[in-house]
Amino acid sequence: MARPRTQLLSREIILDAALELIDKHQDFTILGIGKHLGVNPSSLYHHLSGGKDEIVNSLRERFYKSIDVKSMKDSGTSWQSRIERWVRTYREAVAQYPAAIPLLIGRVVDDPPTLTVYEALAALLFEAGVPAPSQLGIIAMLDALVFGSAIDAGSPEPLWIPTPDGQPKLRAAVASSDAADRVAAGLTFGIEAAVRLIEGLIPASNIDLTPIGAS
Repeated sequence: MARPRTQLLSREIILDAALELIDKHQDFTILGIGKHLGVNPSSLYHHLSGGKDEIVNSLRERFYKSIDVKSMKDSGTSWQSRIERWVRTYREAVAQYPAAIPLLIGRVVDDPPTLTVYEALAALLFEAGVPAPSQLGIIAMLDALVFGSAIDAGSPEPLWIPTPDGQPKLRAAVASSDAADRVAAGLTFGIEAAVRLIEGLIPASNIDLTPIGAS
């Protein structure tokens, strides 16, 4: 005789179900997951007792496990290059599930995996010599760059279709660029601009002008 389906529940099965609902509805509920899995919603709490908040935190942990935080501490590489690495690896992790982004940014960050990612960035800014009053603003700027680029990666191509008789400058820009490279180029420009801004906040005696990408 087959086992009852409720005995097949696990943390990973619940997270998979949450992602399936997010893909369909851009959100999920405990009741919705229970219905989706054909189980009593109360049984989900045996595996994720914190309910929806714990599920979101567990999704963050799943997404961010690919981020090599230890590499951000490599003193043999310039802080500029490590900030670029932070942005690119975090953005890659977030872009796995663009439909989940509103949920990831829609609640307070209090889970250790995500806090570890941001601690690595804060440590980099401290090492670079960014004045303390500017550090949180820089973190917010880079955070916006990460999530903005991840959302942009899911946008249609071509994104801009100028009308035949209007927007001549935009039409020229679209015609002169490769649409397939738009998102990657935008991310690169954003990183370069952010690093230059950060360098401008650092007292001149503390700046390491090693080019981005160099050791």
